[in-house]
Formats: sequence, structure tokens, C-alpha cells
Amino acid sequence: MELWKQLRQAGLVPPGLGPPPRALRVVAPVKRVGQTLMFPGADTGGARESLLWIWKELVNLRLVDVQLLGQLCSLGLEMGALQEELITFLEEEEDRELEGKQEGACGPAPGHRLPDFEMTI
Repeated sequence: MELWKQLRQAGLVPPGLGPPPRALRVVAPVKRVGQTLMFPGADTGGARESLLWIWKELVNLRLVDVQLLGQLCSLGLEMGALQEELITFLEEEEDRELEGKQEGACGPAPGHRLPDFEMTI
């Protein structure tokens, strides 16, 4: 998944978190559901329809999981960009404070700490 690779390359994946499960990395080809669930010579009656419905719902849930993972990766990348903007902003603020102190003005106490952004999947 391309977004996951970008997230990892940007260093935004929390330490110890491995790659997403294979089921979320590769979208499986859609097979004929009936072929997978049918047993030769078995009289399944209404069970076949129930199994087909369950199978379709599982496929739909998997697609939703893939979409959610993509959205989480996009959000993580955006958070990384916002963190960079915050760093730039705080550095500019610190420069202004130093200039103000040189001119004799009092500013807020030093020691600003950047918040840690972490995403857990």
C-alpha cells in the first residue's frame, strides 16, 4: 500500500508496529462465491443463501478496512506535515522572543516543548 510506505518513509509509524496484515495490503480478486461455498452432492437448503450473504458481508467489511487504513495513513501524513509547520512556527516564535529580549522586552518563560504526535493502528 503506497500510503503506508510513505508513512513509514516519513518516520511516522510508531516503533514496533509492523506492516499491515496481508489481507489489507492486497485486494483479493473476486471469485464466484457459490463456487467457493458449494460442496458436491451436499443438500444445503437455506444454508447456502446464508453463507453467500455472510461471504458478501465479509468482502464488504474487508473493503471498508482497506479504505480506513488508507484514511489513517493519509491522516498520519497530514499530521506529520502539521508537526513540521508547528516546529517552524515555534522556531520563529523563539527567534522573536530572543529579539524582544535583546531589545529589553520580557517574553514568556523559555522551555517550550513540542507535543508528541503518535498514531496507533
